[in-house]
Order: sequence, then C-alpha cells, then structure tokens
Amino acid sequence: MRVKNFFSRVQQIFAAVGRWFKKAFQFRRGNLLDQIARAALFLLCIGLVGGWVVTNYFLPKTVEDGSQAAQTIGRDELAAVVKQELQFLMETEYSWLLDLPKTQLALGPQVEPEPAPKPDPQQLRPDEAVEVLAVSFDRILWPLKGEVAAEYGWYRHPVYQDWRFNSGLELAAAAGEQVRSVLPGRVESISPSDDGFEVVVTHGSGWQTVYRGIRSVAVKIGDMVDQNQMLAQAGEDGRIFFALFYENEPVNPMQYMSLY
Repeated sequence: MRVKNFFSRVQQIFAAVGRWFKKAFQFRRGNLLDQIARAALFLLCIGLVGGWVVTNYFLPKTVEDGSQAAQTIGRDELAAVVKQELQFLMETEYSWLLDLPKTQLALGPQVEPEPAPKPDPQQLRPDEAVEVLAVSFDRILWPLKGEVAAEYGWYRHPVYQDWRFNSGLELAAAAGEQVRSVLPGRVESISPSDDGFEVVVTHGSGWQTVYRGIRSVAVKIGDMVDQNQMLAQAGEDGRIFFALFYENEPVNPMQYMSLY
C-alpha cells in the first residue's frame, strides 16, 4: 500500500510540473513578461542540469586521462634532460673526477697515505751490476737555483678539497735560468708539453730524472751528459718541474738534494 501511495504521489508531482510548464509557455494576452521569465527560468534549470551531467560523467574522465598522459610524458622527458645535463657536467666542469683513483672518490674523511720508503742508491740491482750507466750516489745537484714552489707528496687541492699526489718538485727561478743535469746519464727522450718541453735522462741502476717546462733544449736523444751539464733553459714564467724516479716509481728528490 505504501508503495502504491508513493508512486501515486510521484505521478501527481510530475502532472503538476507538466501543467506548470504548459502554463508557462502558453501565450496569454497581457502576460508576456511572465512567460519570458518562466521560459528563462526553465532554460536556466535545463542548463544547470545539463552542466552537472556533463561535468560528472564526461569531463572528469577526459581530464584524468589527459593528466595521466601528460604526467607520463613529462616524467620521461625530465629524466632524459637530467641525464643529459649530468653527462655534460661530468665531461666539462668535473672531468677531473674521471681521472681520480676510485679510492679518492670514496665518501668519508680522506687520510693522507704514508710516504714510500727511501731506496738506497748504494745498492745496485744484481741484473744491472755490469750496466754501463750504473750509478751510486749520496747526493744530487739542484737542476737550477730557485725556490721550491710546490713540494713533493700528497696535498689537498685548494679548490676541490681532494687529495692529489705531486710526483716531483716545482721550482721557481728567473726566466732563461740554465737547467742542468743532476747526475751523469743518457738523454732518454725529449717531448713537447703544454708548458714547453720535457726531457728524461736515464742514469742507470733504475734511476731517471725528469725536467719539464723548459725551453731551448741543448741536448739530443741519445746524448751522454755529465753531472752539472746544461740541458736547457727555464721558460718564460721561470717555473720548471723536476722529478726523480727509481724503477719507474717517484722518489722525493729532497732526500738527496744538497744545499746550493
């Protein structure tokens, strides 16, 4: 019974609404403004209902799909741009990181390594006991008279704050200062470098000296040189690099250099 009464009530409501709309659009003399107002109200209701239907059943799905597509495309493009920028920085601004040993790239505090033990130049290797250039020495000469601008060994880079190794000495002197051989030996190689030339002299028993940043080289490859013989001159900036090697390993030359 209640269901029957409910449907009867709904039917009455719809009949009343229909009669109202019929009356609203029925042209009667002297009631034009009332009809226009009722028609505008009806169109407004139709527009509101239609907008609600379109907004809730059509637009949300379209906007959501478009947002998902845009979000997916944007993430991929962002990842590609970030990867490209990182690769560009590693190849330009931070290219020095690629040349560092893996131990120096590890996180945490950097500990300065212990210096290598000092080799004894008096002890010749058995396989070089008959070598013509075998040399025995306690002291070597300075390649030129100048101040030590950069010492041998590990140092912390002032800009990048990482540990780096200097395999020799950087000496400062006047431009054109004569660079001399610290020991007798044979000129092993002469090659150009960024700041001039590099001369390598072999002294026997596994010892070599390197002179870099020089100009006006006065010797040739294969020449035998005496101790204190002129090899070249210092460059325009008056700074040269000098290194002492034993069996291809750098040695602190200050251990053997006497005062000049």
